[in-house]
Amino acid sequence: MSTPLPFQLQISGRPVLLIGSGEAADAKARLLTERGAVITHWPTPPSAEQIQHATEANRTAASRFVLVIIAEVCDWTRALMPWLEQERLLLNAVDAPELSDGFIPAIVSRGRVQIGIGTGGSSPVLARFIRTRLEQVLPQGLEELAELADRWQLRVRRVIKDLGIRRRFWERQLSGSAGQAALDQRPELADNIIQQALDSEQPASGRVALVGAGPGDASLLTLKGLQRLQEADVVLFDKLVSPEVLSLARRDAQLEDVGKRRGHCPTPQENINRRLVELGQQGLSVCRLKGGDPYLFGRGGEEALALVEAGIPVEVVPGVTTASATAAATGIPLTHRRLARSVRFITGHLALEQTETDWQPLALGQETLVIYMGFSHLETIAARLMAAGLSPTTPLVLVQNATTPRQRVVHGEIGRSLQATEQLRLAEGPVLIMVGETTRLAKQLDPSLAAQPVTAAADPLFWLDSA
Repeated sequence: MSTPLPFQLQISGRPVLLIGSGEAADAKARLLTERGAVITHWPTPPSAEQIQHATEANRTAASRFVLVIIAEVCDWTRALMPWLEQERLLLNAVDAPELSDGFIPAIVSRGRVQIGIGTGGSSPVLARFIRTRLEQVLPQGLEELAELADRWQLRVRRVIKDLGIRRRFWERQLSGSAGQAALDQRPELADNIIQQALDSEQPASGRVALVGAGPGDASLLTLKGLQRLQEADVVLFDKLVSPEVLSLARRDAQLEDVGKRRGHCPTPQENINRRLVELGQQGLSVCRLKGGDPYLFGRGGEEALALVEAGIPVEVVPGVTTASATAAATGIPLTHRRLARSVRFITGHLALEQTETDWQPLALGQETLVIYMGFSHLETIAARLMAAGLSPTTPLVLVQNATTPRQRVVHGEIGRSLQATEQLRLAEGPVLIMVGETTRLAKQLDPSLAAQPVTAAADPLFWLDSA
């Protein structure tokens, strides 16, 4: 399926041909008139002279039709298709996507701020439905906000030469007190705030945000995390960050993969720390995007220390940790009053004996164990736990690509861990392991969770209520 490219077409003072009559033609005529188009209207079949005149006009750039709209598709309008194709004119045919070169979206208009909602011609009703919701939530003062940017665009450009620094200046002003003054229709106050900001503008220092990307489902990214991601000039991301989350970055942002794979570490942690400092010293806005939470097995503490020591401003934006998200997605409570009064997070490095580990407390069976990065070493971990006294029949669950459409869940027992791991391939995505009696509850809770709709709201576009 092809995906149309949204594009704003300038038609003010330019020729547009409107073909057909009826309600759709009247609506298109109003739309074109509001935007200052020079309209030629053929409500009935055109004469040979009209077609000849239009053909001659198309030979000159100033008089050529920039757009043709067929408001009603019928025999006589279809008969014009060969001529339209011959003239190579941009065509929109109402309710006939198969004939159209482009589509006029449902439009939310706030002066020069125009938001188009298109569905590629497949569902104009859906586009209008979304437009209605956006009309309800977008402030009327957006036009004044655009006017503010227009008044100051050239002056800001003369003062701040660097494109990245200038973009960040505008982000601060439009989302700050100047933008609020414009929305409140107080243009003089907004102008004063912008002027003061320009007068005091200093070379911007870089900043780094360590952002938790959550477990994979893009909808679980926090609002602040999304904001920092979309502000960033450069995004350094881990292997555990899902493509769905990464797609939310600005299109012009520089993306750098610094992820580590088992047995392959192309970018050692020291190099990542050094790169973050380097980018910050260049005055850039940097998003260090990590799966789960930056401060839970994400080495965020090491990176934060390196940045602080270098004098680079750093912000930590917590994320939904993979353990809690996976538990919610699979119907496995991490704690339960009768089954597990505590939860312990450990890593697969235990099996490699990189740290001194007291296995005895881990084998008591009175808490839930959540094992990160332990898939390749699960057999060794299981052996150590059983040697310390954990029953071989203790249940475990392996969850791959948790919370995403690619999620896979494998149930097993600690004494048969090898059989469980044989059902998954690590190359297909990260695996989280949970061990303990609470995992048995998934048989009761997971089907119940799966039977629930995504939301109890009757409106499938409920999410627009909080847009």
